[in-house]
Amino acid sequence: MLLLVLLVFSMPGASGNSDSDLSAETCSACSCMSIENVLYVNCENIAVYRPTQLKPPSSSLYHLNFQNNLLIILYPNSFLNFTHAVSLHLGNNKLQSIEGGAFLGLSALKQLHLNNNELKELRADTFLGIENLEYIQADYNLIKLIERGAFNKLHKLKVVILNDNLIQSLPDNIFRFASLTHLDIRGNRIQTLPYIGLLEHIGRIVELQLEDNPWNCTCDLLPLKTWLENMPYNIYIGEAMCEDPSDLYGRLLKETTKQELCPVGTGGDFEVQMPPSQPENGQMNVQPTMVPPLFTKAPKTTNPSKISGIVFGNVFTGAQNLSQVLIYQTRIPPVSPCPPPCTCKAHPSDFGISVSCQERNIEKVTDLTPMPVNAKKLHLSGNYVRVITSNDFQGIEGLDLLHLGSNQIVTVQKGAFANLTSLRRLYLNGNQLEYLYPEMFLGLTNLQYLYLEYNAIKEVFAGTFDPMPNLQLLYLNNNVLRSLPAYIFARIPVARLNLKNNHFRYLPVSGVLDQLTSLTQIDLEGNPWDCTCDLVALKLWLEKLTDGTAAKDVKCVSPVQFSNIELRVLKNEILCPKLIAKPPLIVVNPEVTSTPPAGGSSASPGGPVPFSIMILSILVVLVLTVFVAFCLLVFVLKCARKPGITCRSAENKNLNFDKKRQHQNYHCQSIVQYI
Repeated sequence: MLLLVLLVFSMPGASGNSDSDLSAETCSACSCMSIENVLYVNCENIAVYRPTQLKPPSSSLYHLNFQNNLLIILYPNSFLNFTHAVSLHLGNNKLQSIEGGAFLGLSALKQLHLNNNELKELRADTFLGIENLEYIQADYNLIKLIERGAFNKLHKLKVVILNDNLIQSLPDNIFRFASLTHLDIRGNRIQTLPYIGLLEHIGRIVELQLEDNPWNCTCDLLPLKTWLENMPYNIYIGEAMCEDPSDLYGRLLKETTKQELCPVGTGGDFEVQMPPSQPENGQMNVQPTMVPPLFTKAPKTTNPSKISGIVFGNVFTGAQNLSQVLIYQTRIPPVSPCPPPCTCKAHPSDFGISVSCQERNIEKVTDLTPMPVNAKKLHLSGNYVRVITSNDFQGIEGLDLLHLGSNQIVTVQKGAFANLTSLRRLYLNGNQLEYLYPEMFLGLTNLQYLYLEYNAIKEVFAGTFDPMPNLQLLYLNNNVLRSLPAYIFARIPVARLNLKNNHFRYLPVSGVLDQLTSLTQIDLEGNPWDCTCDLVALKLWLEKLTDGTAAKDVKCVSPVQFSNIELRVLKNEILCPKLIAKPPLIVVNPEVTSTPPAGGSSASPGGPVPFSIMILSILVVLVLTVFVAFCLLVFVLKCARKPGITCRSAENKNLNFDKKRQHQNYHCQSIVQYI
């Protein structure tokens, strides 16, 4: 009932209370705090009011926080009253659509936060009316499409955060009119970045995040590699790791050669010209380490009390005007003592410490002492850890990312991650795990991304993922799974599921796949699918998915006549002849040569009689019956005309004839019964 009330209030013109009936001063409905003549307005969890029902504050400058208000749709003129707002936070609202003109009136807006919502696209009219915007944060959404021209009028745009979406490519000239300094596109589906129309327009970038994309390391990626090699050394560029082709899988782009990327042509003629590094209009140059103070990625279930630092985190001293408040600055936290085999550096995006311990011959996590108390990211990939114990992560409860990939982990003890309640990303890929069970993941209530690919997982026990109610991405590819338990996905909102390269011959829809109510991507390729009657339900389920949800085609492995044929091109009656009453049509793969059975006959004895043969038999019986009756009539007439033939002889003949006819009818009835 409460949810229904909130949804009603989020609709324009909803019945019950109009804007005139339910309106309030902003600072009476929300909490307000003034710092250095700049007002911070916190309107979290006041879903009873729509933004149009609040009268703007009297202050000439203010930051506006509208998080956690179930604003499912933003209609035109939603913030028309807030003319002097310089930042607007709309995160954690389950926002699905922004109609054109929703931000009209926010002419002074500099920062817009749309993180942790359910947006699927950014249209050309999404940012209409906020031409002074400098900062856009739209991470942790479901964005697949960015229309051309979406940022065309945002000439002052400097920071764009789009990580952890479903973006496959960026449109041409999307940043042509922007003055971009920071771009985060981690955790998308991007395979390549062209120079013409994209890289040529971001030459002044000082931070570019590229990680966790399926980079296709072929000739198409040569422009990116060449562009990166020509960038100044002091520019921060995230690592791009190859996913395709298979011989370059897991290689960093920077470690590949041009000959490996493009064996036919090395791309030596490809050149990029870097723009001058001198500032324009006499403005101060942005240093590579400078990141906006709100460059954060908070989990969807963040406690409102904890994100106040995001909304009110910029507390400046001294006589600073608004322009100085909005300059992108970084507060670097003090680096705590760092474990000897590792390196530690301040991570400006979330004011924490990133601890890098990759490939340091580490065998036990507990050997890493002293561990920074404010560690946010811990990278332990490429070591020799075999067991994860319940004491390994004591004292670093604030971890946001934990990378344990490419170790030799065989066992994860019960409750090993129990204190990591803030963890959002967990990498366990490339280990030796064989079983998954619920006790492994206790405490991971905020986990959103779980990577388990390239293990030896052969069984997943029921309820394994239940301790992770916010799990959105699950990679189980390249294991040895043959089945999944019923309702394994019932309590998790998985959007991206990767099951490719396992041993699945059949995967049930009822109780398993039909529980994926939030699905936006599923990958099922590389499994030995048995294209028989059992796979009809899977085929029908795949056909109901929206375009682009199934990442790649599902190909049959058995039976032999369907080998290497895509499941989607096979008709249901071909997969399962039992679905029809006529003889099945046999589709033979031209690549497969079959040998006819001995004896030259393909008919199986004792099988069901085809319907067409049964009809023909009935017609033959009817014709014979009519013919016999006609012959009998003729014989009787001739008998009556010839006196030399006695009636008894005629009767005897008729009797014999009747016996023959009865015998024939009995034979016909036997045939019909057999049919």
